[in-house]
Amino acid sequence: MLVRSFSNGFAVQDWTQELNVIPNQWGTIREFGIFQPEPVAASSVVFEEIIKDGAVIVDRVRGERGTVGKDYIRKLHTFAIPHMPYDEAIYPKDLAAVRAYGSPDEQEQLAAVRTRKMERIAQAHAWTLEKARAQAITAGTVYAPSGTVTQDWNAEMGWTRVTVGFALTTGSTEVLDKIEQVVASIQDNVGNGQSITGVVAFCSPTFFAALISHPNVKAAYQYYTSTQEPLRQRLSAGGGNSSAVVRREFFYAGVQWVEMRDKIDGVQLIPTDEAYAVAQGTEAFKTYFAPAERFGLVGTLGEQMYMFETAAANGTKIEIETESNFCNAILRPQAVVKMTKV
Repeated sequence: MLVRSFSNGFAVQDWTQELNVIPNQWGTIREFGIFQPEPVAASSVVFEEIIKDGAVIVDRVRGERGTVGKDYIRKLHTFAIPHMPYDEAIYPKDLAAVRAYGSPDEQEQLAAVRTRKMERIAQAHAWTLEKARAQAITAGTVYAPSGTVTQDWNAEMGWTRVTVGFALTTGSTEVLDKIEQVVASIQDNVGNGQSITGVVAFCSPTFFAALISHPNVKAAYQYYTSTQEPLRQRLSAGGGNSSAVVRREFFYAGVQWVEMRDKIDGVQLIPTDEAYAVAQGTEAFKTYFAPAERFGLVGTLGEQMYMFETAAANGTKIEIETESNFCNAILRPQAVVKMTKV
């Protein structure tokens, strides 16, 4: 299609299809369903931890007092839910004499501007939630970079995180022994009364590359074939060809190893040379969603995101106010083991 040149008013030029530069839609942790969403009706959460123990009964001389029982131990935990507001606005200048995105001659429309802004807002909230979940796994803390909420789940639950150095730069390392340490730590310490259905390890690209190239693992990775073969290839994170985001997976020694290339704001969600083993099938991971700061929502259960639109009375702008109120909790920090390449 020929249109007037934007650089020379006396010339025309071809108008071709637009190039949409779309950032990668990272969401590996979300896809694995590690965190279970739980809506709440307040801006804080209180839960009771009940430690159920048992007793081994010993014999006594007849007539002697028996072993004395005791009740379960319980602790009360409370924490605040961070508030994440994000606002936008549409102004008359966004429409007046403005060419519509991707069009050579059409004027911008309010509906298109609104849709574009809402799409970007939703993306920002989704990225924030994914980043927050990654921080909970890697650091064991609540995402609140402004410091409005501080919460360390390891300290809260009285647990010191287990770290296993894999020494992958040493060719003689018995990698299977290292993996057994990881799995045993999770199995022995989670103690939530449930069966663990699996262990997934979110790996930085450097850790994953060192793992599959290690002399004691290389052959297993090479012959990981037949029906599992697609998992070794760089498939889309969403499955099939639905996304440009790619990763490799490898099931080895009872652990699903996942190469996690996810980045947000240019920062890897899994730090370089690190990996994190996470128990699956437990209720150790929760995302609590609180309601928005609106009178009409007092006492209601929280949603993942809220979006409100208000037109200014003087007609100068349309305000789009959004917020998400969430806290990613690790109720059993024993369900996470840190692994390092060295």
